[in-house]
Amino acid sequence: MDIVLETERLLLRRWTPADARTLFAFASDPETMRFIGDGSAWVDIARAHQWITRRVADYETVGYSPYAVVERASGRIVGSCGFTYVAALSEIDLGYVFERASWGRGYATEAARAVLAYGFDRLGFEEVTANTVPEHYASRRVLEKIGFEFRGLRRYEGDEEDSAFYVARRRPAHVPARAPEDSPAHAD
Repeated sequence: MDIVLETERLLLRRWTPADARTLFAFASDPETMRFIGDGSAWVDIARAHQWITRRVADYETVGYSPYAVVERASGRIVGSCGFTYVAALSEIDLGYVFERASWGRGYATEAARAVLAYGFDRLGFEEVTANTVPEHYASRRVLEKIGFEFRGLRRYEGDEEDSAFYVARRRPAHVPARAPEDSPAHAD
C-alpha cells in the first residue's frame, strides 16, 4: 500500500485501478453525492475507472491528487481527500467526499487537516482554496475548523449556482497560530 499520510484513525494512500468498485459503491449513492460536482450519483463504474485514471496521472505529473482514505481499524476505504490543480484559475483546491456510513465520525476533519498540513509543509503550497455548496453546512464547518476563511460566494464558468469559496494560507513559521484563549473574544 502506497501510504502518503497517517493520522490517528486513518491512512491516506494513492488510488489504484483496483479501487474502482469501492469508489463506485459510495459515488453511486445519491445522498453521498448530493453536494459533490453536479450533485448526481455516478451511474456507471466506468466513471470510477476514468476518475482513478486521472488521479494516477496527476500523481505522476503534478505530484498530488485526491487520496483514498482508509479506516485503520477495518482497512476499508471510507472516502477520498486531497488536492486538485485547477489550471484555468491557477488554484490548488482541497476536496473530500466520504461514504455515508462513515459520516459523523470526524473523518473529514481528520483527513482534511492532515492533507492541508501536508500541502503546506511537504508540497510547499502557499495558498489552498476550497469550494462547497453554500447549504452544505457540515462541509463548511470542516473547512472552518481546519483554518479556511470564507471569502464569499463565487460562480465558476459553466456553473448554474454559486459556491461558498474558502481560502487557507500557509502561516509564516515565525508567527504561531493564536490560541482561542488569546483571541479578543476571550480578553479580559
